[in-house]
Amino acid sequence: MAMLLLCTAFSISAGLAALGFVLAGSGQHPAVLALGCFTFSISGFFLFACYKINLLRDQLQQSETRKRYLDQLLQHSGSALILVNRDMKIEYLNRLHESLLRLDPDPNEWINNAKRWPEVISEEAHASINQNLLQGRPWKGELQLSFRDRHEFVKASITPIMDDAGQLDKVIVCYDDISEQKAMTNRLFIREHYNVLTGLPNRQYIIRDLEKQIETLKDAEGRFFLLHVDLDRVRYINETLGHSVLDRVFRETADRLRACVREEYLLAHLGSDEFMVMLSNDVCADEATILAEGILERIRQPFYIDNHEINITTSIGVSQYPDNGDDAATLMRRAEAAMFEAKNGGGNRFCFYQTGMSGFVERRLEIENQLRHAIERDEFKLHYQPVVDLQNNQLRGVEVLLRWHNNELRNPRPDTFIKIAEESGLIVDIGSWVLERACQQIMEWRNSGLPELSVAVNISARQFIEGDIVERVASALKRSGLPAHQLELEITEGLLINDAPTIREIFSALKNLGVRVSLDDFGTGYASLSYLKRYPFDVLKIDRSFVHDINESEDSVTLVNAIIAMAHSFNMKVIAEGVENLQQRRILRERQCDMVQGYLYSPPLNADNFADWVKRYSDIHQAQHV
Repeated sequence: MAMLLLCTAFSISAGLAALGFVLAGSGQHPAVLALGCFTFSISGFFLFACYKINLLRDQLQQSETRKRYLDQLLQHSGSALILVNRDMKIEYLNRLHESLLRLDPDPNEWINNAKRWPEVISEEAHASINQNLLQGRPWKGELQLSFRDRHEFVKASITPIMDDAGQLDKVIVCYDDISEQKAMTNRLFIREHYNVLTGLPNRQYIIRDLEKQIETLKDAEGRFFLLHVDLDRVRYINETLGHSVLDRVFRETADRLRACVREEYLLAHLGSDEFMVMLSNDVCADEATILAEGILERIRQPFYIDNHEINITTSIGVSQYPDNGDDAATLMRRAEAAMFEAKNGGGNRFCFYQTGMSGFVERRLEIENQLRHAIERDEFKLHYQPVVDLQNNQLRGVEVLLRWHNNELRNPRPDTFIKIAEESGLIVDIGSWVLERACQQIMEWRNSGLPELSVAVNISARQFIEGDIVERVASALKRSGLPAHQLELEITEGLLINDAPTIREIFSALKNLGVRVSLDDFGTGYASLSYLKRYPFDVLKIDRSFVHDINESEDSVTLVNAIIAMAHSFNMKVIAEGVENLQQRRILRERQCDMVQGYLYSPPLNADNFADWVKRYSDIHQAQHV
């Protein structure tokens, strides 16, 4: 159109110029001359108009080009851009930007609903933005946009444009959709600060909150309690029923703890069988006691998983801020020390921290560290206690007992270091060493002329499951040359707390090797009488706790008599432990107990002293003085 107008103007201008030139040059009459000059002027005007039209056309083309380029530039901007006037009407937006499309595929919705934008952000954020804009200051930050069916996150910069009077005229909104980055950050945070199995906050999370709580109360007089909750005997579940069942126990434990713990308390899963509860500020000791008792009661209830009834208990340690520590690490360590005190008292109880308890935890760690090097340092020694036949007083065998000679720790007692060895997993290698050394010793005595003896070796539940016990027993027999029937493996009732096919398979494999299996400390653990029928035990050992007062208590006599009769009905031999006087021996003999061991005959002796004792006992027995 502009080109057509330009051509027309140029043609008219050229025609008028020619006419004016003819009139001005051919006529002498003034009017004709004036007409010619006027015509010529008109042609000049048209020529000027042609120039201006051409210039305007160029400017329009350049303006359209710049506008197109600017629009393309804004459309491909790194951020979504929106220009809003004071009436909340959108004057511009780069409607094809991916951040804009992600929030709403139809950009027209943003135009139609601009006045409703404040509805999708929090009141606090809306107030902060308004305050900045009205004062002519930009606002920058992250916003959560809450839609009907989802939440989105944007990083926004909102800049006001003021008019000459200093009033808000327009607003430029520049934002980027950071929903994916936020989701990834949240996933990483959850992975780092929450336990994947139970969904509870983990150790790092509770340490962080502990530090915040302490910082808040540092200059105040507030106090709070920390509970360390540790399940008892869970290793038996793992060893008999496997990790999958144990994981379900942990998940159900988390659910039970949630039901006990108030919403304002923090419940965390430290890992494995350990949980922690941080009570809120100004909770009194009575409330902490009530919570601990409630947790004990809730955990005592049976767990029913895959047709298994699982019964466990828990031990709880309680520490208090600031009396027991003014930093997170100390409070957690002392709550753990109190928990160990509860566990050492038999479990299924709770203890408040008292001065000196933390020393036990530190000593426990030192014992574990020293245990790791005990075999290579040759610190373990085996002691042997004789087992005597009650009917003819003949020496039948020995029970092997482990002693640890460590001067730095002042020779820890077996009931201390063996428990730590089991909990840390070190018992697998230690037990294997005991097994091999005991078999070798029996063969050395046999070669030196001592009578043929059976040897009983204690096998822990963890060693039984995790230590490839069948292969290790076979190796010990082969390396020593000891006949299989002379080896007796003693296990405790704790192994049988959860009956499982794996346990029965291992029993069958051991029986196929030809070794004997005995049930140690019968009556003190968790075994049911049905296990005596289900498992091929050869020997049942009566715990010393039933024997020590047998000469004074009729109830003890009745109980021992029942145990002996039951074992014999299953074709098991019976050994009574802890026999210390002749009256106890007489009662056991009258009740048809098969064998005994205890201080009446001899305390546990090292290898050399035991060999001397055997020779003396043989001489006495032959002389019929016993």
